[in-house]
Amino acid sequence: MLRRVALSALLLAPLACADDGTGDASATEGASTNTSTSTSTTTSTSTSSGSSATSTSTSTTSGSTSTTTSTSSTTADETTTGVATTRGTDTDSDTGTSTDTDSDTDTDTGVDPGPDVDLGDPQLYAFKFTAAEADAGATEALGTQLAYLDTTVQPRGRLVVYLHGAGAPTTCGSTAHGQLLAGMGFHVFMPCYRSDYGVGNCGDDIGGCRLEAFEGVDHHPFIDITPPNAIETRVVRGLQHLQALHPGGDWAYYLDGDAPRWDAIILSGISHGASSSGLIGKHRLVDRVVMLSGPLDTGQAWLTDPLLTAIERYYGFTHTGDGQHPGHLQSFIDLGVPGEPIAVDGASPPYGDSHRLITSAVTGDPHGSTQAGGASPKDGDAYVFTPVWAQMYGALP
Repeated sequence: MLRRVALSALLLAPLACADDGTGDASATEGASTNTSTSTSTTTSTSTSSGSSATSTSTSTTSGSTSTTTSTSSTTADETTTGVATTRGTDTDSDTGTSTDTDSDTDTDTGVDPGPDVDLGDPQLYAFKFTAAEADAGATEALGTQLAYLDTTVQPRGRLVVYLHGAGAPTTCGSTAHGQLLAGMGFHVFMPCYRSDYGVGNCGDDIGGCRLEAFEGVDHHPFIDITPPNAIETRVVRGLQHLQALHPGGDWAYYLDGDAPRWDAIILSGISHGASSSGLIGKHRLVDRVVMLSGPLDTGQAWLTDPLLTAIERYYGFTHTGDGQHPGHLQSFIDLGVPGEPIAVDGASPPYGDSHRLITSAVTGDPHGSTQAGGASPKDGDAYVFTPVWAQMYGALP
């Protein structure tokens, strides 16, 4: 069940996040600390079938941050406990409400109650682990993956899978953006994945490269990506791992057997990750697609391919000072993203109900400014684009 939170409560005190010139964010190591003098340190061990996961969580009083560093080991044939069974739900693409019911549905109301998150110890939970810690079969793109859940706010029952930009980052995603989304009530997971390819080597079928990076199935001769190194499997193994580390977060809610529960997942990303998010929405029925500083696959065939996710669930945000901006606008047209380009500067949601949003805000890095972090403009302690993100991710009060 989606729960609403006031927009004024969306802001966290995010850590600084360094963005490079491509808009690919490298998260600052560590989590923010709380000045409260009441501090406790807890070490817990959670064991699943054939594997062990040890997490060290340091937390202060309510409103604090808990950072968990995973040191688990797994075997290739591991079956992790706590994985959700097949739910068989059918989610309305406009409302996100489940219309079919089973054991995970409230039998009195016929409505999916959402994840069963333990809110008894309210704090921001932050997790870091490599793909190899979650899956022994993972051999590539082994940077640090990030995950966040803020139990000081009501959970929305939606997971944001956030994809980083091009290259091979040592830390995948953005600490600041992850914390901000968690503060809006989302579960957040930022996987590492192969993103070291582009139009220059994939030619006029970069869609094939992106799809192979997502599925781990052969779609293009230039790259060779196996399932354990592909995005879809990493989402599954990451959620299984997070469920073992933090059962109170009910991360397994976003699993449907041994597959992601895509209808409860928002696909998002920046730059290269924005393009891949757009493509994945054509091959999986997701809750929505949020593209920051992308796509930039101008003229590529996949942009006009049929969709599984309704185009009304797609949102894009681009900066006029970004050298790629004209390409972003053309890709919005090719995809059929609703509305005309609307400037968010000085405006308020819902921005004329357009899903094509643009800004000309002053920043030292236009490309990287569309995600929370060092390049994104602030008004005091608040990110200027917070209402924009709330609109795109579906978190307006």
